[in-house]
Amino acid sequence: MGAVQVTVRVNAELYAFPVEAVVEVAELGQPTPVPGAGPGAIGLQNLRGSALPVFDLATLLGIAGGETPTRLVVAELAGRRAGFAVDEVCDVGELPAAEEAHDTPLLLGAALTDRGLIGLVDLGRLLDELEGEAAA
Repeated sequence: MGAVQVTVRVNAELYAFPVEAVVEVAELGQPTPVPGAGPGAIGLQNLRGSALPVFDLATLLGIAGGETPTRLVVAELAGRRAGFAVDEVCDVGELPAAEEAHDTPLLLGAALTDRGLIGLVDLGRLLDELEGEAAA
């Protein structure tokens, strides 16, 4: 088996974050928009006195349409923290190793489960890309 993951729903698709990188799950609330922010940026949200950059995971992964996200997955890796807006947090549990092919560089692969394919988010690469956009 693979590692323990936090599985989320984005539109009709399932994705997972490594549980050790998920700081918390919260209500999305109303982030404050940031003028000139890149695609996928929703804004900044006050999270216990700290400004947290919030991004729409559907936009970052190129998923069109769907509902307005209501949940926020706060993830941190190597001292970098960001919030990702998702439709629902589905489960926390062990997933099989990523063995299936994927078509986006922001995924490590996909795990085949009884619920279908679950894309495993490459959090390091995702945060790298977001930092690159912020520096541009």
